[in-house]
Amino acid sequence: MTSESLGSVDPVAMPALELLRHYGTSPEALLRLRTRPHQWLVMRGTSIDDAAFVQRDARIEALELAEAHDGVVIDLTIPRVIEQSSRSVSLAQATQWYVVDYASLNHSELLTVGLTSFGLPEIVMTGVDQSRHAMYSAVLAGLVHRLIAEWPANDPVGDATITLRDIAYGLGEPDAIETPKDRSIVAAIEYDAMSGSLLVHLRGDPATAIFA
Repeated sequence: MTSESLGSVDPVAMPALELLRHYGTSPEALLRLRTRPHQWLVMRGTSIDDAAFVQRDARIEALELAEAHDGVVIDLTIPRVIEQSSRSVSLAQATQWYVVDYASLNHSELLTVGLTSFGLPEIVMTGVDQSRHAMYSAVLAGLVHRLIAEWPANDPVGDATITLRDIAYGLGEPDAIETPKDRSIVAAIEYDAMSGSLLVHLRGDPATAIFA
């Protein structure tokens, strides 16, 4: 989205501001968006094998275009405003590529939005302790980091061991490579054909297994 037209003649329907806000767009980004009415759509198609790399390159392209024209980038698949620079895009930082939807937290569930862009099912994490949901959300970031890195070579269904280092990478910690990986928790993953999602349940308590 830019203040001056870049020549696009095929505008797409914009997400509602309430939806952008719901998925984490900041008030500052929403304010900038109001003064940038012109669109330029970046969309790419590819195989599942190359989906991660094509999505990364498309985001960099969009952010570089926005940086050159004082624009704002919206990820329409989530949807949210991408508030980062083109130089900081990384597949290793899982939280750049999905958001956690807390709509079902009162049912002890955390949901992801965004993984379908990689050809992956979205995740439903069950058995979440509502009073300590931030710990479960952190483990979820580590799991998504692993899924993006290993998909589609490895089937995600089964048990996955998530380490503190995986979590550090997923959250984008600058010292992730130096983070110990001796603390871990097992995530049991199964595919639910009815909902088309991955059901994830932690075998243990992250408070003691990871964050003690």
